[in-house]
Amino acid sequence: MPDHMSADATPRAKAHELVRLYLDTLENLMSPAEYTNLRALTIASLAAMAEPIDPHDARSERHLNVDLTPAVPDEWLTIMGILGSGRMDQQIVEVGDGSCTIADSEVAADPEALRALCAQGRERNRLRQEERDTLKGIKTASS
Repeated sequence: MPDHMSADATPRAKAHELVRLYLDTLENLMSPAEYTNLRALTIASLAAMAEPIDPHDARSERHLNVDLTPAVPDEWLTIMGILGSGRMDQQIVEVGDGSCTIADSEVAADPEALRALCAQGRERNRLRQEERDTLKGIKTASS
């Protein structure tokens, strides 16, 4: 036991255990088709995170055929938030440009912090769109 834990402290669940608990709950709440799509998206995301980074390593080519009903991306976003933070108190937040992000309960309750998070999300999305437009232009010019 680490020095900073008291003898009666309850160990915190690991992020993957929290996700398993969340998925078990969702299995009873979602339609079977939505739950199957959510699991496929989650598994593919985890597999992509585990892929090699070295440019000389072969990457897999995965193509998902999932129906992204509104519940699926929302629950996937929540799962990624749990994995990233190890917490289950996330809230889905509209960024303001048609996209969503995840915020923990402290940020969601703090209007200034929430505005900053949304501004970061919008800027990140703007930069990604610029990159997509540039790549599309390069592809078109080279065709």
